[in-house]
This record gives sequence, structure tokens and C-alpha cells, in this order.
Amino acid sequence: MIKRHLITLAAGALLGAHALPAHAAGGRYAPLLASTAGQDTLRNLALWEDQRVTDNGRIFEYLRDGSPLVRRRALEAIGRMQEPEDAARVIPSLKDSNPEVFREAVFALGQIGNRDAVQPLLTARAGRGADDVALIADALGKLGGNEAEEALVDMLRDFSSAVRGAAALGLARNRTETAAGGLLLAIHDPDAAVRWKVAYALEKQPTLPRTCQSLQDCLGASEPLVRAYAARSLGKLECHGAEHSLIKLLEDENPGVAVNAVRALGELKSKNAVHPLSAVVMTHKSADVRAAAAEALEKIGEKGARDALMQGLIDPSVLVRTHSVRGLAACMGERSEMFIDEARRDGSRLVRAEAIDCYGRAGIVKRTGELDRIATGDRDPMMRAAAASALGQIKDPAVPSLLPPLLRDPDFTVAAAAVDAIGAQADRTAIPALMEAYYAPRGREFVDVQLAIVRVLGEMGAAEAESLLVEAATHEDYRVRDAAVEALTHMNRTPPDAPGRTFRELSYDRSRRKQLAPPSGTRHAVIATSRGDIEVELFGDDAIQTVANFIDLAKRGFYKDLTIHRVVPNFVIQGGDPRGDGSGDSGYTVPAEVSRHQYGEGYLGIADAGKDTGSCQWFITMSPQPHLSGRYTIFGRVTKGMDVVWKIDRGDTFDVRVTE
Repeated sequence: MIKRHLITLAAGALLGAHALPAHAAGGRYAPLLASTAGQDTLRNLALWEDQRVTDNGRIFEYLRDGSPLVRRRALEAIGRMQEPEDAARVIPSLKDSNPEVFREAVFALGQIGNRDAVQPLLTARAGRGADDVALIADALGKLGGNEAEEALVDMLRDFSSAVRGAAALGLARNRTETAAGGLLLAIHDPDAAVRWKVAYALEKQPTLPRTCQSLQDCLGASEPLVRAYAARSLGKLECHGAEHSLIKLLEDENPGVAVNAVRALGELKSKNAVHPLSAVVMTHKSADVRAAAAEALEKIGEKGARDALMQGLIDPSVLVRTHSVRGLAACMGERSEMFIDEARRDGSRLVRAEAIDCYGRAGIVKRTGELDRIATGDRDPMMRAAAASALGQIKDPAVPSLLPPLLRDPDFTVAAAAVDAIGAQADRTAIPALMEAYYAPRGREFVDVQLAIVRVLGEMGAAEAESLLVEAATHEDYRVRDAAVEALTHMNRTPPDAPGRTFRELSYDRSRRKQLAPPSGTRHAVIATSRGDIEVELFGDDAIQTVANFIDLAKRGFYKDLTIHRVVPNFVIQGGDPRGDGSGDSGYTVPAEVSRHQYGEGYLGIADAGKDTGSCQWFITMSPQPHLSGRYTIFGRVTKGMDVVWKIDRGDTFDVRVTE
């Protein structure tokens, strides 16, 4: 989801030693922080969690500690390591007498992902309250399998709406006709909080004869979330009979509902929707809805959208202008050239870069030479990367020879774009250049280039690169390792054994023992944007290092005048990249701190490019996003200013003030 690149320096190296903050006295871990022994315990757990090691099993000793706080914190750390073999050590904690320890054990087992935990979780339901059973449902959904699925379908009939809703979201992770059938029976649940989750879950399932009509019936619900997720699923499942009803929703007073209806019509590629979507682009009061409509018209690709998209090029919103130039390229092909030229003169760097890429989207061959000049000579790496991407999309025999030199660009985003362009051209003559670029000594950011190279070599089935791929299968970056294993498997080669727990234990560094932050309780900050203030509460006990890092960056002025570089209507706004293109970072990573918090509306998360690669980029959810829960760190929530979140446009500036 959230574009960012991997780097290798760990979080603690920047955070430095932290004195205990005064506000920590009121936090969850205050009793432990009050003693030297408790502080030592928390430091040990933080270090092991940060480096993803058990210290040869020492962490499991804390599961028998006399303090429930210690047991809970140890389970939290173990769950974040996500080692399947650890499930056997966690299962006994399901019998812990402390309710919070029990809940942390349930959540950890879901994160660990070992199906041996299914039966113990089912047994643990007996005598538990609704909230605990709902947490068990969440874990069962992550574990999957027939036994878990049967239990979740049964939970859809539970007396508690919390359990029924959690069961629906659990079934969203299990794509089977059994799950689809159970959800269809639950679509008429009396509780709206259950119905929207059922509607969401149905988009993940096989389409049964009654699915589309049942979802269409939900479009008339009084609750906006039910309408919104029903509309979304109708698009995802390609329910063409719902076009007329979705068009009616374009006038819905709730912008989230309108955005989802617009997107669904784009997914359906409905030509009947071109005129009403064009009207939305030209007249809707919400920039988010206008932008979504321009994007939908791009997917439909009909020339009849030209006039609306032309007007979109002069829209006050950067987001609308960006999607409008993309839409014109898709709808008009080479005839969009004059409009792309106009967008290249836009005052926004983001729009100009998009316009350059659109020369490729539109297949304008005569711009090949100009794109090459931009890719090799423009001062802005965003423009060079966009030109490289555009070249990859142009069918011109002159293009393949232009791409290998771009692999030597000093900016990693340009080199990575060149790799992807070579892959798009399927140019096997560039394989030696790709191999050379893989081994070229560069800075830490170029791991993204290595990752792209491994993927492209695998897609090409480059047998001559087998030795490189074998070596890449033991790379220190797990993403490169995974891509290499996939590439070798695709080529019918046996990949080497990947480094596992032992690899990490051997590299365990005790010297960073005192460099990680302690729990800090509840903190507060203001994200001051050019559209207004967004007040947030930070979870300093649940995402300890993430919150400490966010506060540290804010106090150092790191975020001052940075931009919101990404806006996806009714999904997220995202900012905090010093480069402004979505690929930047603060110079180090902070390992993921996934917790029991769920991504509802207004939750603050950390963007990453894979597990444990988060840094400085944050995002705020504009609506519930169940698929992000358990995957991306949640480190806070909006307490005031969701109206401001909905006003944010791409390129808006912000700063962060810590208010304690």
C-alpha cells in the first residue's frame, strides 16, 4: 500500500538514551518504570523486539514472570517477531488468569500464524466475554483453515454484535464458498456495524448467485458505512447489474459513499456512467469525489470524458489535476499530447511529474527523444524517474538502448524506474547491464534497485543470472531474499535455505541496550496543516519506539514544511517524506509495532515498504480499513480535525507540534 523504501540502520541509533519522561508516570507501565529492575526488564524486551531475537529463548522466561505487565509486554514482543515455532510457547498463556495477558496471547497467536493454535483458541472461548471472543475471532481469521472457518461462520450467529462483526472480518481473510454463504445470511444483520463489515467481507469471496443483489439492496441503507462498503464490493465483484443504483449514489450527501460509488463505476468500466461521472468532475463540491471521478473515467477510457477532464486540468485541487491528465492520456491516447503539454506547465511538481509519465501512458512515440533528455538531464529526480517510467511504456525500437545508462543514475528512484522500464520492455539484451547494476557499490537506498533487478530477472526467466539470484536468496533484506526465492522457483531452480531465526540471533547486538525509548503513556500532538489543525492522541505504551521517533522528529523540526504527498480519497492521506515523492525516509527504520488497535476512521499509522521498514512517513485513515489492521503500526488517532483530513490536497504542507 504505502510506498517507502528499505534502509538498514535501526531505530535506536538515532533515538539515543532517553530519560524517563514525567508523563510516563501515568502510563500503563508506570509500576515497572518505578524500579530499576522493572526498567531493566522493559529495556531487555525492547531490545529483543527491536532486533527480532529471543536471546536464545530468554524472552520466554518472562512469560512466567510474577508481574502481569511483564507477561503482557513479553507476549506483545513475541507476537511482533511472527515466528511460527513460537506458538507452542505462547499457547499456555491462554490459561493466564490476567485478562490482559490472555488477550495479548490471543492477539500474538493470530500474528504468529501457526494453525496449531486454532484448537486451543476454540477451547479458550468457553466462559469468555464478548470482547474476548471477538478477539479470538480476529485471530482465527488470520490463521484460517477449515476448522477456523467453520467456527467463524458459527460466530456470525452470536448474540453479541461485537463477535458477529469480528467474525465477518475474520471471514474476509478466507476466500471460500462456505464463507461467502455464511456472510450472505448475515448481510441482513440488525446491527449496522455488523452489516458494513459483512459487505466488506463479501468483496473477498467468490460471487454467489445472490451476492450482487444482496449488496445492491444495501445501497438504500440509512447508515453511510453500509452504503459505502456495499458500493465498494459491487465494484470489486464486477456486479454490472448495479450500475443504475451506483449512479444514483453519486449524489449521496456523504463523500465517502460517493467516492466508493464512483470507484465502483470505474471498476465496472461502465460506459453508461461516463456522462454522470463527467458531471461529478465538473461540479461536485468535494475535491476527493471529483478526483475519484476523474480516476474512474481513466479506467473507463471513453473519449466522451474529454471535456470534463479538460476542465479538471484547471481544477483548484492538485489531486484532481493529476487524475485528469492521467484520464486524458487513457481516453485520448496520442491525441492527448497538447493537454499533457499543458499539464507540464502546472505550478505543482507532482502534476508536472505525472504529465511526463503520461507521455508514456498515451504511447506518444515522437516524445521518445525528449523523454530521454529529461531522464538523463533534468535536475529533479522526480522528473527523471517519471521520464524513465514513460520510456518503459513506449513501443519504439529506439527505447531499449536508452534504458541501461539510466541504471547508473545517482538517485535510487531513477535507477529503480529504469529497471522497471527494462522489465516493461522485456529487453533480454539488458540482462548483463542489470546484473552489473546489482553489484555496483552504492548507498544504502539502492537496496530498492537490487530488489527491482531481482524481480525483473525472475520475470524474464534469466537463467544466466542464476548465480546472482542464488546469492540474492541470502541477502540481508528479507524482501530481496523473498523475491530471489520466487524468481528461482519460477525458473524451476531450487533456492538455497533462507536465513532464519539463527541468522538473527548470531547478529544480535547487545551494545544498543540503552538506546531505545521507554514506554511514555498517552502523548498528544498537533499536525498543523495549511488547511487547519489535526489534533492527535499518541499511543506511547502500544507503539513505544514509533511514538518516541515521531516526537523526536517533530521536536527536531524534521516535519516543518514537508508535504502531504499522497491522498487517496476515502482511504488515507500520507505525509512525512523529505523527498516529497513517497520514497524518502529519516535515515533509519523503526520496526513495526502492530497492536490490538484496529484501523477505524482517523487512525494514525506508519507507512512502510514491507514489515519492519517504517521510518518517518505517517498516514491517517479516512474510513475504516480492516485490511491494514495487524499489518501496519497504529501509533495514534485523531481526536479533533477529521474535517481537516477531508480537506487535505496533495502537496499541502504541514508541521508537527508536540503538546504533551
